[in-house]
Amino acid sequence: MQKKIAFISDHASPLATLGGKDSGGQNVYVAEVAVQLSLLGYQVDIYTRAEDPTQDEIVYWKPNIRVIHIVAGPIAILPKEQLYDYMTEFSSNMISFIEDNHLQYHLVHAHFWLSGMVAIDVKKQLEIPFVVTFHALGAVRRLHQGCSDKFPKIREKIERDIIWQAERIIAECPNDLKDLIQHYQAPLDKIEIIPCGYNPTDFYPVDRKEAKKRLNLNPAFTYILQLGRMVKRKGIDNVIEAFSHAQHAIPELRLLVVGGNFQSEDDQIEFDRLNHLCEELDLKDKVIFTGQKNRDMLRYYYAASELFITTPWYEPFGITPLESMACGTPVIGADVGGISFTVRNGETGLLVAPQQPQQLSSAIVDLISDDRKRLKFAVNALRHVKSFTWKTVSESIAQLYEQCIPQVRERETIAHIKQNFLNSSKVLEKAADMLALCIAKLSFKMVEVLQNGNKIMICGNGGSAAESQHFAAELVGRFEIPNRPGYPVISLNTDSSVITAWANDFGYDTIFSRQVQALGQSGDMLICLSTSGKSPNIINALKEASNKDIICANLLGKDGGEATQFGDHNLIVPSDNTARIQEVQLHVIHQLCALVEQQMSTKAISTEHNIIQKKLTA
Repeated sequence: MQKKIAFISDHASPLATLGGKDSGGQNVYVAEVAVQLSLLGYQVDIYTRAEDPTQDEIVYWKPNIRVIHIVAGPIAILPKEQLYDYMTEFSSNMISFIEDNHLQYHLVHAHFWLSGMVAIDVKKQLEIPFVVTFHALGAVRRLHQGCSDKFPKIREKIERDIIWQAERIIAECPNDLKDLIQHYQAPLDKIEIIPCGYNPTDFYPVDRKEAKKRLNLNPAFTYILQLGRMVKRKGIDNVIEAFSHAQHAIPELRLLVVGGNFQSEDDQIEFDRLNHLCEELDLKDKVIFTGQKNRDMLRYYYAASELFITTPWYEPFGITPLESMACGTPVIGADVGGISFTVRNGETGLLVAPQQPQQLSSAIVDLISDDRKRLKFAVNALRHVKSFTWKTVSESIAQLYEQCIPQVRERETIAHIKQNFLNSSKVLEKAADMLALCIAKLSFKMVEVLQNGNKIMICGNGGSAAESQHFAAELVGRFEIPNRPGYPVISLNTDSSVITAWANDFGYDTIFSRQVQALGQSGDMLICLSTSGKSPNIINALKEASNKDIICANLLGKDGGEATQFGDHNLIVPSDNTARIQEVQLHVIHQLCALVEQQMSTKAISTEHNIIQKKLTA
């Protein structure tokens, strides 16, 4: 069976153009993992917020992958910091979509804390468990951004709730795991480190001269690259300041800054700030802002550059260093988060402290001036990144899913078991109201039959055959009172020679009526067990008993069937479910055994007492 996974990626759609303020690594992660999971046989639905009124609700993006747009707030692009108030609507509309389309998912994978909020609601209402990749943590962000962090303060509390509600948490690097434990006290056994990756069909070495030509870059210059979203925490100003120092030592050096949407107001503010910095540092013609570029062009920017520089204040993972190394371009990265995990210092690049332009400048000059070291780093980088492909990453994620999905089956089974208990309880409760008086009257009649020196015969088919033997055994032996006399009760199901001989010679429909005719006497009792009351051998036994003036009692279910026409006592369980009927019938049998035993013992004591009294007065 094809497994179905629901991704929730509230603000990061795989369809978005990369390089904008909120379009970056998470978009890539969601898109690439979904594609690889589909190749592994999963069906993936990606739920993301509707931002474009002209966009279809459902986009059949790739084989076995759909992107489903959920209305949550105005259908327009909003900063992710403003989406918290719309997540309840997102949850409600997503759940309605799932229910209206009768969708059944094995698991939900939430991306980012806002998506985790939705995942909790989905789990509560639809009982679909989830795993989560946070991509960034509120507590860590607050440490670095302080009061400039525009997310609501409740974020960290909600992240803690998500951690405890999730089946598993995917940490993208050891620092991510450490932060989860240190700041959120996340259970270690819930966390799995699975890094981000790169796509080798998109990122691979390209001849540097060819790449420069493709990008219309002047071949006389030496280029270094900064690529990413146009947000302050990415430390682009740090790279520009370091470049201003390095270009004094290497005049032919140029800085490419790729990313950012010139049409975005927030991005334009950051562009203006960085352009102003370039003017102050007299770098106006040496720093080239390209804006956002299509993904299929990025490998040429990596390949055209001697170095890739990324020095954010903090970075949960950082996909761009992997992409750069896959293109054979060494990396100088900030010694933070996932960058310090993927970049091997002194082997595939260099790690420096964030917001330290002098240190970064020295690293740039060191590597640009040493061709052999850069070549060594490039060769090592190409070898190193082979373990970070999205295929490898997604295989690890799929293994994690498989660990969770059996738990899903267990939960579904447990829920089913609990529901069966509740269903049985409801039937028992209803039967208590309807059958209590009937059980009492039948017990009185059974005691009367036994005290008159008569016997009780019991019969049934299938499970009822087993219950007829159980019933007889409790009365012949004992139920609760030890050392009492046995009662003359027989199950017509026990004599296999009689049953098989008669069934073979004359037919199964008369196996019980034959025994009633042979063994029964006026004043005896016949108790028939049947869930439907329609079995021919039961009906024939009742008819024969009626002809011999034998008292007839039935333990039945459903509508009682034809058997009710012949019963002096009819106990009909109020259910149409065979299992529920048999469960209640067993309970009735135990009630009858207890009542008969108590009454018989009480009467025996009373009789013995009367005999003693007579002897004493004689």
